[in-house]
Amino acid sequence: MRYSNKFDSSKKSNIFDILKWKLFYPTKSKKEKSNLEVIDNSNLLSTKEDFICWLSHASFLIQLDRKRFLIDPVFGNIPFYKRLNPSPYTIEDLGKIDYILISHTHYDHFDRNSIKKLLTQKPIFILPLGMQEYIYKLDKDADIITLKWYQSHYIDKNLTIDFVPAKHWGRRGIFDTNKSLWGGFILQDCFKSIYFVGDSAYDKHFKEIGYRYSIDYALLPIGAYSPKFLMRHHHLNPQEAYQAFLELKAKIMIPMHYGTFKLSNESINEPKIWIEEINRHHINIMSIGEVKII
Repeated sequence: MRYSNKFDSSKKSNIFDILKWKLFYPTKSKKEKSNLEVIDNSNLLSTKEDFICWLSHASFLIQLDRKRFLIDPVFGNIPFYKRLNPSPYTIEDLGKIDYILISHTHYDHFDRNSIKKLLTQKPIFILPLGMQEYIYKLDKDADIITLKWYQSHYIDKNLTIDFVPAKHWGRRGIFDTNKSLWGGFILQDCFKSIYFVGDSAYDKHFKEIGYRYSIDYALLPIGAYSPKFLMRHHHLNPQEAYQAFLELKAKIMIPMHYGTFKLSNESINEPKIWIEEINRHHINIMSIGEVKII
């Protein structure tokens, strides 16, 4: 079974577009250095308060109602791409992980090696529908919950996780395009809500999600947007991310998905410079490893 819908951008990444990109749009130096600050807030990781911790790229540790959620964990290099800054913490530093959430199957969001190291903790996986087979190959006894778009999972009467649309797609090999869904997660309790977008291009789903939910923190991707002819179908640039934030009517925007892997043609540091130019008081640019008490 394959998933296809109005927010499927897989057909915008065919072999001819990839060849056009590689042949006619030369990338800037792959030897660039990331200027992102990596800080040690490990003293805060034992707090019982709610927090958001950016672990770099699209990886977050979130604590809500004393439950720990690890989202899109990637702790090392990924195929074809070497990370440009170190992971701020070891897996042991993160404490007991209750839930692992994975937005889609692309390598920079679903890293098998990282997941293998986390399996000893026996976390509960919350995944897009169809993605369970990838985890069962790593652990046939894994505890897995799968969700469709706008489907909710109730952890308890006060804490829920919703899976919501994104304009993107998924694939790991040649023959498994869109064999699972893709999207973002909204974590919410009685007092606050956090929207992790995952990967997405700009489209009307942001306005739709903003209509359905009251969002406090929007974790929005801002990198991997060049060349525009190709990447605009798959990712947001910083200005598009800010427009999405406005349409979501969220209170705080936290940029992510930049500065760790050289995935596209823009300079590794350009997304941060661009978002700083847009910056208003409601954009919170986090350092890698930073723990934000919420």
